[in-house]
Amino acid sequence: MADYAAHAHKAQDLLEAAERGEKGRLSAETRVRMAQVEALLALAAAIDKQESAASR
Repeated sequence: MADYAAHAHKAQDLLEAAERGEKGRLSAETRVRMAQVEALLALAAAIDKQESAASR
C-alpha cells in the first residue's frame, strides 16, 4: 500500500470497525491507533506524490 487512497481506505475501515465494537484480537483502542498510523501514511503518500509532481 504505497498510495494515499489505499492508506485512507484502510484507516476508514479500522475506525468503522472500532465504532461497531467488533470483537476479536484487537481492542477498539488499538484499532483507533492503527487508523491514526494509516492516516499518517496516507498523508505522507499524498505529500510525496505532490512533491514528485512539482519536481517534474
